[in-house]
Amino acid sequence: MAHTAFLSSINAFRTLPAREIERLSTQCELIRFAQGAQIIRRGDPGDAMYIVKKGEVRIPIADPAGREKFVARVGQGEFFGEMALLTGEPRVADVFAETPVECLVIRRQPLQAFLAQHPRVASFLTEILGKRLLEGEGIKQVGKYKLVGELGRGGMALVFEGLHPTLNTAVAIKMLSHELVYDEDFATRFKNEAKIIGALNHENIVKVIDTEESYATFFIIMEKVSGTVLSRLIDTRGVLPFDETRAILRQLASALDYAHTHGIVHRDIKPANVIIEHSGRVKLMDFGIAKTRAEASKEDEDIVGTAEYMSPEQALGRKLDGRSDIYSVGIMASEMLTGRLPFDSPDPYEILRMHVRDPVPSPKATNPRVPDDLEMLVRKATAKKPEERFQTGREMVEFLSAAEPKGLDLSRAKSAVITLIYDGPQEEQVRDFLRRSIAEAKKIPGLRLGVSEVGKIH
Repeated sequence: MAHTAFLSSINAFRTLPAREIERLSTQCELIRFAQGAQIIRRGDPGDAMYIVKKGEVRIPIADPAGREKFVARVGQGEFFGEMALLTGEPRVADVFAETPVECLVIRRQPLQAFLAQHPRVASFLTEILGKRLLEGEGIKQVGKYKLVGELGRGGMALVFEGLHPTLNTAVAIKMLSHELVYDEDFATRFKNEAKIIGALNHENIVKVIDTEESYATFFIIMEKVSGTVLSRLIDTRGVLPFDETRAILRQLASALDYAHTHGIVHRDIKPANVIIEHSGRVKLMDFGIAKTRAEASKEDEDIVGTAEYMSPEQALGRKLDGRSDIYSVGIMASEMLTGRLPFDSPDPYEILRMHVRDPVPSPKATNPRVPDDLEMLVRKATAKKPEERFQTGREMVEFLSAAEPKGLDLSRAKSAVITLIYDGPQEEQVRDFLRRSIAEAKKIPGLRLGVSEVGKIH
């Protein structure tokens, strides 16, 4: 297409595959403006977005009283009037051609129909809106919630920090990708299921407080959780301590048992969707692509989720139930025990094929220190046939509780830490001391021992 190469060079369209950019280029109309011409008049209907292909435009920015504050200039590869595609509201500024200008124009009305047929193209709207949120003269409000800053981003959503309007407490505001919103089936499900997900009330599930619909997308308002994302823990620490792994898995399985009992299948269980609070409490996040049990029990041609953690039935677009989430927990457990994914490839479709056809490698093959109970948990959770896995989160909780070392009353537990600071040549003496000390400590009934590697002081 005539405009494909040019669109490909613009950051706002960087998330689009080449095929989708070609499709979008069919919606572009090339219009030329003479120097000094007025392109947009303040108060006109918002009916199109403009991308400058050649030349420069001038945008006088006025304060609420109509006085000019400053003049913005937009050049080649930049765009203006983009909020028209998201809101259709009247123009808030005049725009003039500073030089002779060529613009690609994308008109709102035909674009809406086009995106209904090709929803993946709509991801460029998310990039545009994300840029406008929180920038100097950008959007500061989503519905009744004030925006404060960006918390993170993923393939299907951007997350911002906000303030609750009446409680004045911090919340997390998750903006769903327009790619999902323009999927008519998804939009319908979201509206129906938002109330169901918001009703989930479990100490290990991030609470959904509210929803907003604005700027042609949906926003989910959640409690803001402080802690460390599990994926970062794995990246920085590699193999996690086995007792810590058990504690995380037990809480996660409890959260899933509750969600499944209330008719929700998560469909995107992965370390990036789990936060460990400073207290050690686990919080499961991101029910953005969750399905009710009735919906999940239908076959689905659109495979949504994260390839590295998908169950075989999810990878094949087959019927799902809570056992699909349990498979994903098993993959997570393997990663926590070994510091690496059991299946990995630059090609996500190859990863899906491995989930379908290949047994999950034994964690002991990578890390011989993995305890037998955790090895067994991974093997049972990741069975290819759902009927051979743990059937419920409760079963997994009971399995982990049975494997928990006995003899310690956690309500009265205390801890002691010894830090040794020594000169480098003394390292062998220190290691010998630690070996003897550990051997003695293991003789104490019920004592739990955590040992870190000898390392340098930073």
